[in-house]
Amino acid sequence: MHYPLAVLLCLLPLYPGSAATGPSCPQNVNISGGTFTLSHGWTPGSVLTYFCPLGYYPVPATRLCKHNGQWQTPLRATHLKAVCKPVRCPAPVSFENGVYSPRLGSHPVGSNLSFECEDGFTLRGSPVRQCRPNGMWDGETTVCDNGASFCPNPGISVGAVRTGSRFDLGDKVSYRCSSSLVLTGSAERECQDDGVWSGTEPICRQPYSYDFPEDVAPALGTSLTHLVGTTNPTQQKHENLGRKIQIQRSGHLNLYLLLDASQSVTEDDFHVFKECASLMVDRIFSFEINVSVAIITFASKPKIIMSVLHGNSRDETEVSNSLEKASYKDHENGTGTNTYEALNSVYIMMNNQMQRLGMQTMAWQEIRHAIILLTDGKSNMGGSPKPAINNIKEILNINQKRNDYLDIYAIGVGQVDVDWRELNELGSKKDGERHAFILQDKDALYQVFEHMLDVTRLTDPICGVGNMSANASAQERTPWHVTIKPKSHATCRGALISDQWVLTAAHCFHSAEQQDLWRIIVGDPNSPNGKEFQVESKVISSGFNAHAKKDKGIKEFYGDDIALLKLSQKVKMSTHARCQSLGWVGTQLGRVFWGIPGEGVMCRWGLRDHHLLPRPICLPCTVGANLALRRPLDSTCRDHESKLLDTQSIPAHFVDLDGSKQNINLKTGVERASCISAVIQDKTSFPNLTDATEVVTDQFLCSGTGKDAHPCKGVSGGAVFLERKFRFFQVGLVSWGLYDPCDKSSTKSRKRIQRDFHINLFRLQPWLRQHLQGVLNFVPL
Repeated sequence: MHYPLAVLLCLLPLYPGSAATGPSCPQNVNISGGTFTLSHGWTPGSVLTYFCPLGYYPVPATRLCKHNGQWQTPLRATHLKAVCKPVRCPAPVSFENGVYSPRLGSHPVGSNLSFECEDGFTLRGSPVRQCRPNGMWDGETTVCDNGASFCPNPGISVGAVRTGSRFDLGDKVSYRCSSSLVLTGSAERECQDDGVWSGTEPICRQPYSYDFPEDVAPALGTSLTHLVGTTNPTQQKHENLGRKIQIQRSGHLNLYLLLDASQSVTEDDFHVFKECASLMVDRIFSFEINVSVAIITFASKPKIIMSVLHGNSRDETEVSNSLEKASYKDHENGTGTNTYEALNSVYIMMNNQMQRLGMQTMAWQEIRHAIILLTDGKSNMGGSPKPAINNIKEILNINQKRNDYLDIYAIGVGQVDVDWRELNELGSKKDGERHAFILQDKDALYQVFEHMLDVTRLTDPICGVGNMSANASAQERTPWHVTIKPKSHATCRGALISDQWVLTAAHCFHSAEQQDLWRIIVGDPNSPNGKEFQVESKVISSGFNAHAKKDKGIKEFYGDDIALLKLSQKVKMSTHARCQSLGWVGTQLGRVFWGIPGEGVMCRWGLRDHHLLPRPICLPCTVGANLALRRPLDSTCRDHESKLLDTQSIPAHFVDLDGSKQNINLKTGVERASCISAVIQDKTSFPNLTDATEVVTDQFLCSGTGKDAHPCKGVSGGAVFLERKFRFFQVGLVSWGLYDPCDKSSTKSRKRIQRDFHINLFRLQPWLRQHLQGVLNFVPL
């Protein structure tokens, strides 16, 4: 299994923060069809940057206000007047063993390229590709292969020319790009003994092309998510995404955050770097992995804020505090950008750790090292950073067998002054992967970091993980949520707490006798992704008796309202690619959505959308929850309760009938007493009640005050859950309320006080431990 670690280079084309004195530059710089920004007004040193609508690019992209009061354009620019030109995608130079159409010099946005193979050859890749508005073709390189060689035909990407037509062991092929296109990937590849080509597939790009965040986040997220799995001390060995690696249970991750603070990076941009790094810290510490974090800021010289050799590097709070204290002003006397020294400081740190642990020890050899370098990408001191990268590869013993321990990602931000060739030189070259990207702006950079840890790629049954990306469906956000159908109609909800067990409410089944008719729908019940499971066995609390207090005038009582259902088969905890046939659907939020009806191979911007299949929610007082909370190994159930129910009003959620996540506030302490007192005021349900605790025992959590959402009939049994650092923990289950807010026939209900009550799982620990022993591992009470 291949579990790469990410050495990440985010390269911003930023400019000095101070402007020189001198005559102002002319203001007649408008661009037809576009807009522009100025870094420092009209004064010398100010950089004018042009922007065009989606599907167009500016020529020239920038101008610089010189000391003589004149605008200077890049040497390559031939247009005196700025214009927005339509984006075009490159045309194929050659396509072997088949034909393609249409044959044009270049292709406009939205046009298609179709490919067919000759008899005897099988088509691999995309039969139809569409030109996207960023100047890139969607889909994959199309290849016609007869399978007669040791390695598969490596193909010829659009716009490229290949030299070499033999594909047996040891054979090499080389590539170059036509015209003014820029090659990213490997210029030369070799057929290896595992039947895989070395390096990365070469891509020929227009110089003005860039990547959408949705292109970048999955690639980066793959590496980082693999790290989560690789260094997870509880994970079992398995295969994932076609990559193979021996997972060591003692794995550890060293994460190095390098932030450029040179003069060419403004203070505002430095804060963006810090925000992105902070997101990374939050994400990486939200998983139960062994991680140490180093923080280094640099300009002419590096400054080590925290070293992985320090004990605090494993403490999320200490790391976050150190990152917050990192200051742009620490480097105000060093204006240069010395990327070599920044990377060399990482090498020195690695060397010191190797000396401490021993070069031949497993403790050293099984550490993954992830370097995240945020910079403007223009090294002007210390020479090329390449020797430092080579030193890092050498000390980590990076070779074909240990290639998984190092990935170098190069990310440029902005369409100006970012050198594709420089990015490509820094990025790793691996088969089937891309490591060099350019994003359009800083907002895109932030979006990538916000969603780069793609939970849809986790295949181990890690608990409490939901897909929090912007385009996730309701079910993907709460993948533990299930629908229960005792007979023909869905009457209750529940939550997966393992791959075969569902936790729900006892009152859902106390009148249902025909167990063979019960069905549990895992996934969205209204879509093809929902799957029905039969119930193998049930465990309903013997303490539940809805009529237990009828002699006290309490018609219904919901103490011990808890049940477990064992499914007839295990639920697959994994992912699959899901694509939408969108067709041309215009723009949304300034972005274009593409697709070909009926093809079923393209999604937004031609990307595959990963659908998150079911996952269990974290149940407090278990080892899984303890790891997710990052609590000490000797933590107790009481510690979990103090951590999760830590205030008198705790923001929480439940899933409504339509699958949406609703917000509530759970009341504890004095506020709980006030919350439950409403039952005494409800004379309709409890005409003679004087003591609220007769109905609402200490087994119940209370919500329903203020702007809280109210569960409708049919939501019973669903999880009441909290979010802590991107993980979700079930602290209760929906039990009962004073009335059904969805009952439109009741006009009186609108005038009644509403309260909702949820079984508190901390109060039913003995029952849970009795029936889930061997299913879940529990921490001491």
